Amino acid sequence: MKPFISSADSHFILRQARSVMNGHLKVNDAGVLGAVEELAAERAEARLSDTPAEFMELIGQVAEVRNEESFDRFREQLLPFVIAFPELTEHRLKKLFPKVKKLHPPDLSSVEWRDISYFGWNDLGAARKYLVWEREGKLHAKLGQFRPSGKKGVCAICNGLDEVGLFLSETRHSGGETYTKRGNYICVDSEMCNRRIDEQERLDRFTETIGK
Repeated sequence: MKPFISSADSHFILRQARSVMNGHLKVNDAGVLGAVEELAAERAEARLSDTPAEFMELIGQVAEVRNEESFDRFREQLLPFVIAFPELTEHRLKKLFPKVKKLHPPDLSSVEWRDISYFGWNDLGAARKYLVWEREGKLHAKLGQFRPSGKKGVCAICNGLDEVGLFLSETRHSGGETYTKRGNYICVDSEMCNRRIDEQERLDRFTETIGK
């Protein structure tokens, strides 16, 4: 079966699995645990109701997660159904950022492309952050000024609470002669940010704003 769910969908399902796991680690009341399991399964199934029976059978196992070992096993079973982000190479990144003379991307060999909704990294020496995302089958890229704030805040991409920094990018108006600077606070750690993305729409709104 070909992959057919998004990374955001998988993170939503895994969040339900983790809620069941945390319930079993912290709660002893059988009635409460049963309610947690039932709610997690309902949420996961409702998110992806119109899917093959084989996949729905797997989703039903979200209520059986008990510890980190079973959580990891469930995640490994889920990953083959996830559509991977287009795999990036250093050469491809240089083509996406043609105006950057010295591009310093991170180690790409360790990236799990099925785990991300966008690709981002920091060049703190140059006070920059680079973002790459996909829309309608095409890759888009944007670099912006970026400095970590040293404080926790709500990220405009994942809506999670973590250390954020102001991502400030320039947007060219039609005609190409005037620019507007747009800024928003996003996670310093793009890998952790991706793990929290369970709503693609929020990422789409952010990238539409900076991509104009």
